[in-house]
Amino acid sequence: MLILLIALSLLLIISTIYILYYRNQIRDIGNQLAFITKHHSFKLIHTQIKPKEISHLIDRCNVMLKTQREMDQQFIKKNEEINSTIASLSHDIRTPLTSLDGYLQLATRTESPQEKSHYIKLAQSRTERINRLLDELFLYTKLENKDYTLDMENIEIVNLLKQRLFVYINEFSQKGYEPAISLPDQPVYIRGNSSAIERITENIIRNYLLHGEGAITIHCEEKSDAFIIHFTNAIKDGISINPESIFTRFYKEDASRTNQSSGLGLFIVRTLMEKMQGDVSASVEQDRFGLRLVFNKSDKEENYIGSIDYLNHRR
Repeated sequence: MLILLIALSLLLIISTIYILYYRNQIRDIGNQLAFITKHHSFKLIHTQIKPKEISHLIDRCNVMLKTQREMDQQFIKKNEEINSTIASLSHDIRTPLTSLDGYLQLATRTESPQEKSHYIKLAQSRTERINRLLDELFLYTKLENKDYTLDMENIEIVNLLKQRLFVYINEFSQKGYEPAISLPDQPVYIRGNSSAIERITENIIRNYLLHGEGAITIHCEEKSDAFIIHFTNAIKDGISINPESIFTRFYKEDASRTNQSSGLGLFIVRTLMEKMQGDVSASVEQDRFGLRLVFNKSDKEENYIGSIDYLNHRR
């Protein structure tokens, strides 16, 4: 009987010590969590002696801490992107508005009809620039919505491409170079959105007119399941292009941001291609810049369908 009482007493003492030890471990974990929260520390929870249950609790807490830190970093990065976007938009909109106001003031002050007409034309060019910028910003906000989709159709891409290139015949003439175009003689049908393809072509041509040198070369490559279009042109002296970052939002190779580009053109190209399950890539070889567009060919040949105003907003 005495032995049994001694055994029970020892068991009670051991249980009490074990419970106190658990309490101390839990208190220590709570103190560490409080310190990490208060000081925004990147530390993780540690203990010298970890029973199975305590070890499992610490592992779960550390997983939650790591997840929260990743979310915090993503939030900080997103917030920095938003601030950068606001600064970029502020600059891009303010600059042409300022010059527009200046030209209109000069037009009202001058008595010369020739000068008045000259200043009005300059003001009109700034208005057109603002309209293009707002159009790109409107499209950008649409494409930022991950749930936004394009209506896909079977498109005769060769005819559509010829039509869009013809629109810029005057701009090509003013630049002084005739584009070198090599397109298939036979129709080629792809899956896509006609208005999106028109916008992609427009942005690529405008990018060439602003930043390119010499004649632009356009040639195609046809495969069993894909139709590939290559755009290449020489790069202006003094311009350095990073193919890996050229598709990012508000990318400009000119850090001073004095050109007429919003920096959204090729970002829109990439996003529209992705929404059509296509692909786009950039390359720089021997001072020549190239863009490679890959479209999925259509299994069924149908007549070309007219452009759909996929954004209910046209140029």
